[in-house]
Formats: sequence, structure tokens, C-alpha cells
Amino acid sequence: MEREWDTAAENPHPQRSLLDAMAELVLARDSSGRVTEVNAAFLKAFGGARSDWIGRWFAVAPAPSMPGQARRYDAAMRTRAGAAWIEWSETTLDTGGTVAIGRDVSDERRERAEASEAAAGKSVFFASVTHELRTPLSGALGAAALLKDSGLHSDQAAYLEAVRSSAQHALNLIDDILDLSRLEAGRLTLRAEPVDLRSLIEDACEILSTRAVEKGLALAHAISADVPAEIRADPARLRQILFNLGGNAVKFTETGGVLVQADYQEGELSLAFKDTGPGIAKSEQSSLFKHFERGAAEHNATPGAGLGLAMVKRLTEAMDGDVGVSSEPGQGAVFWTRFPAPALAPPPSERPLAGRTIIIASASSIRREALTLKAQALGGDTRETASTYAISDLVPRTDDAATLILDADWADQAPALKTQAPHLRILVLAEPRTKDRFTHKDGPPGIDGWLVSPVRLSSLAAYAQGLEIEPEEPVAPKLPDRALEGLNILVAEDDPVNAMIARTVLTRLGADVAVVDTGRAALEAVAGGQFDAALLDMRMPEMGGLEAAAAIRSLTSPVAALPLIALTANATEDDREACLTAGMDAFLTKPLQPQALIEILTGLCAPQNRASFA
Repeated sequence: MEREWDTAAENPHPQRSLLDAMAELVLARDSSGRVTEVNAAFLKAFGGARSDWIGRWFAVAPAPSMPGQARRYDAAMRTRAGAAWIEWSETTLDTGGTVAIGRDVSDERRERAEASEAAAGKSVFFASVTHELRTPLSGALGAAALLKDSGLHSDQAAYLEAVRSSAQHALNLIDDILDLSRLEAGRLTLRAEPVDLRSLIEDACEILSTRAVEKGLALAHAISADVPAEIRADPARLRQILFNLGGNAVKFTETGGVLVQADYQEGELSLAFKDTGPGIAKSEQSSLFKHFERGAAEHNATPGAGLGLAMVKRLTEAMDGDVGVSSEPGQGAVFWTRFPAPALAPPPSERPLAGRTIIIASASSIRREALTLKAQALGGDTRETASTYAISDLVPRTDDAATLILDADWADQAPALKTQAPHLRILVLAEPRTKDRFTHKDGPPGIDGWLVSPVRLSSLAAYAQGLEIEPEEPVAPKLPDRALEGLNILVAEDDPVNAMIARTVLTRLGADVAVVDTGRAALEAVAGGQFDAALLDMRMPEMGGLEAAAAIRSLTSPVAALPLIALTANATEDDREACLTAGMDAFLTKPLQPQALIEILTGLCAPQNRASFA
């Protein structure tokens, strides 16, 4: 008959009552590893009486060697209830013995294992599904790009842009879902490299301003003078943060505008996104950065999946930073993120506005604040007004170099203002939507130059130095005619739409193109030696692009040296590494961009780099 544990008859020491009252297991051993004390919970777990254990050698793990040293470890043990995992927290005593406190963590380990397995399965599922979704969306974008160059009427072009914009939005959303899945699984790799933060912010804000202008909002940016000229960070992830927080601010703001600010202190970069939207109640702020949570603004029927803020939080945490929001209902909101960003180059030292007075006149508080901060960063003495009536009072009579920045909506008042302040150089701030109303040559008298919102710091500095810069419309770079003339290219792509796009783009660039739809067919085709390069889709039936690349590299020279370019719908670091490991020379994402094709193929297939395949 199994002996039951009993504490009442064997507990002459008062301190044992304290140990027996503990729910955790208590095990004390001397320096040789022999048991000197156990408590009731230990006896209940392992059976027997206290006297059965005292003096018995009991090995859980090798004892720590240093007095006062503590450690924690899990041990698989057999208890009266069956096999269990016990977590022991053990401390070495000055006498050389040890005291260990144990608790059953079997359920916790099982839950962690199940969660890990589920996360791994979810990651694989997301990777598979997002790839399958990206392929047709990439085809839609590629087809839209080809159709755009076919000579459409204005209304047709508008419809096409709607298709393109919708497909791009869906593609961006898929990227966010996939990245969020990788972040949860701990598989997202950050690629730190030198970043020109000013250019990154200015470029992102110019893209965001298109949507802001459609809603009648002001969008501006202000970068502190302390921000280094170059930092080390992951530029792709910084763009995600900028577009998610900036886009979120524009989405939920109906009047006023959005201000993007960047500051830098003690090796840490701070980004703040200030909007004049409806504001957010304190009770809702704690859940904003969770998946699919968007707060009260959701009731305004603004579309979106609610992933942007969750993505920002995970990305910021991956960069060892934090994120938050400050807001009151009806008072707008400020979303912020900060994280370590080592400086690689000091902040610009030029202060071209030093000693100059800058008067900023605009009805928009966002524009006024942004321009004020920019002018101050350049060393200027700033004054601002929300109306034109106070301008004359703000102009120093002794400053012949004072500059007025006037909102485009008030440009017709320029002649009168010129009369009031004849020594002013008048610069008119023009939004993209109002640029067509005026030009430098035929605008109202008194206008000496133009600034386009959101204003770049370099533009403001150039005007301060008297340089004439006309507003520039974004123009796509003109591609060289038949830049790939004479090249014979193999395309291995199983999706018929993407194969058609690749053939059309390459043919327009002057290349001769052959298309196959499996990796095995690609291997057989290149074995003939008539191609200058091969574009291989990573995922194809029979043999994928990676396997095909490895097989081509194993062929006899010179075919083994054929330039190989990977085609994929997923621009992930894992895909990039897998391609390079398989022997690929370059990596292109769908839809194919003509300029990228030209750069890669002309580099890999330059006469001095070609093998004699014919």
C-alpha cells in the first residue's frame, strides 16, 4: 500500500508550517545534493513522507557553484499525477547548499507549443495566400501600365487610374498583412542602411498630399534642425510608418490638415503626425494599436481594415522603440513614434535665412506652423498671420530683405501688398491644385516666385538666396528607345497575364522574347545556348524558379554562366536570400518596371559580361 504523506506528526519545527502553507514546491539540499527539507506541496506531488526524503540524494540539475547565485530552469519529472514539467527557481546558500522553489508549468508549455505551432501555420498560410493574391493584382497593375500608354481619352484615363489605384491599395494592404504575420512570428528582418531622412519624409508627404488636396486639406512637414543629414535605419520600414500614420491622419481628417514633424535627441528619432480631425476619447486610445481597431472615427464610414496602426506598433517595437497617441475629442490628435536611429552625418549647418525676417500669411494653421519651423531651422526670424490685414504691421521697415510667403488663395492681393511693403520679396505658396491658376510669367503683379506645398526645405533655402525655381510637375523619366535591342530573353512564367506583360514590356524595349510556363521547360530551353538572359518566376509547376536556377548553374559552361533574374510577387528578404543562394544574379518584383529591366539587363548583358551562347 502506498504510504500517504503526513505533515502534522512530522512537523516539530514552526518554520515548516510556513513552508507547508506554500502552494509551490520547496526543496532544500546540502552541498552534496542530499535533501535537507521539503514541504507539503513537494510531498503531495512526489509522494512519500518527509522522513523518506531527508538525507536522500536527489538530482534535479547540477547545483550552482557560487553562493547567492540564482537560476531558473525547467525539468521534465514524473509526479504522482504523471509526467510533468516543473519550473525550478533555485538559489545557492552561503553554506553551499541550495533552496529551490518549483511550480508545475506543463499547461503553460503546452499552450506555448500550441501557440507557436499555430503561429507557424498562420505564417505559412499568409505567405501562400498573399502570394496567390499578389500575382493577379500585379497582373492588373502591369496591364494598367501598358494600357496607359495606348492613347486613351481623358475619361478612359480616369477610369484606368481608378483601377490602378484600387489594385495598388489592395496590394499595399496585402503587404501589411504579410508583414504583420512575419512580425508576430518574429521572422521580419530589418535592413539597416544609410537613410536621408529629409528626402524620405519629403517624398512621402508629396505622395500623401495628393489625397489631402482631394479632400481640401493642407498637408505639410517640418524637420528639426537637429535631425542628422543621414541616419542608419531600414528605409522600407520607415516608409511604411510614414504612409500608415500619415495616411491614417489624412483619412480621418475632414477639415484643416496634417503636419508631419521629425525631431532628434540623444540618438533617438521622433516622428509626430498632428491632425485637426475629430479627436479620440481616452477610453478608446489604449485599443487603437490593436488589429482592426480604429476608434470612434470608424462610425464616419471611412473605409479601411484597421491594420495600419497595429503595423506601426509592431514595426516600432522591432526597432526597439515605442508608439503612442495624444488626443481629446474635438481637438484633433497627435500620433507619435520614436526609436533609436544612429546618426551617420551631422545636421546641415547652413543657415541661409540668418538675419532675415520671414512673414508667413495663410489661413491654414498647418501651413503656418510648418513654414515657421522650416524658416527657423534655416536661421530665419519668423512672424505669421492668419489674415492679410496685419501684414504691413509685421514687416520691419529697416529690413530690405524681408520675405513674405503668401497663401495662393490671396495671390490676387499681391499688388496691394506690394504697395504696402515695397521692399518685400513676395513668394506665393501654391498648392498643387491651384498651380494651374497662376504661372510665374502671367501671375498677378508683385509675385517674384513660387513655392509648392508641401514645401521642401531646399526650395525655401533656394528662394532665400534669390534662386529662381519654377514649380515642377512630376514627369516619368523617358526610357531610351529600344534600349534592349539585340538581346534574346527567355521568360519563364506560368501566369498568362504576367507572361503577356513581361513579353510586351521586353518587346517594346527592343528585345526578342521567348516564353515558357514551367521551370523544366526553361531548363530545356537555355540548354540550347541561344539566350542572353532568363527571367524565372520563383513559383512554377513541375520545377520552380529556384530549382531551375540551381539546375542551370550545374550545366556545362558557358550556359551555366547565363544571367538569371528572379521574378516574384513577394519582395521579401527571405525570397531575396533564397534567390541569391540558388544562383540568381538579380531580383525583380511584379509588375515589371521597364526602367528596372533596362538597368539590370544592360548591366548583366553588357558585351564584356556576355558569354558566347550562340
